[in-house]
Amino acid sequence: MSTAARTPRTGRRPAATCPDEVIVAELVAGRRPRTKASAADMAEAVRHLAGRSFSDGQIAYRLNVACRTVLRIRAAHHIPAGLPPGPSRNLPVDAPSNYKYRG
Repeated sequence: MSTAARTPRTGRRPAATCPDEVIVAELVAGRRPRTKASAADMAEAVRHLAGRSFSDGQIAYRLNVACRTVLRIRAAHHIPAGLPPGPSRNLPVDAPSNYKYRG
């Protein structure tokens, strides 16, 4: 048996290039998915929540990550901010907008 034909086992699943719709739906609903979300899943969830006018703090609360992580995902995938600049008192809020007040 030739050693050149063997491939090393890394124990990792291949990197997901397209998001899993079920995992994204779980993340957007604020529930933890049964399997770990990939980077593509997180980016799609951030894109969806930002499109619904959620702030970075609200998205972080929903996805159970830090606000800075949401900002990094938005910057890496060119996702615009969810809240428009200026006063946003009339937008619906279902989570704390300040990260340090997470429940």
